[in-house]
Amino acid sequence: MPTTYDKRQDPDGLWEVYDGDSEEAVMIDGLPLSGLDESEADEAIARLNRGELTSDNVPRQPNPGGLRLLMDFDGPMSPDLTFPSVSNSRAD
Repeated sequence: MPTTYDKRQDPDGLWEVYDGDSEEAVMIDGLPLSGLDESEADEAIARLNRGELTSDNVPRQPNPGGLRLLMDFDGPMSPDLTFPSVSNSRAD
């Protein structure tokens, strides 16, 4: 499920962008998105939704497809779990 972002106003009239699920302030590069004017908060939410910014406090989603590739591979594996080399040549 995608993360939802919203904004809330503090007692000083400044805005904070927060994660709608956890209600924690969104952190970018270790700093909270707080102390913003309303237009800055709206722009930050738009950029988060477009994927131009990534929150530090949103857990990365596992990639089960990557694990499936390893499980479906029938060829021999080297001891360091690397795939054998594959030729890129094509038969015409």
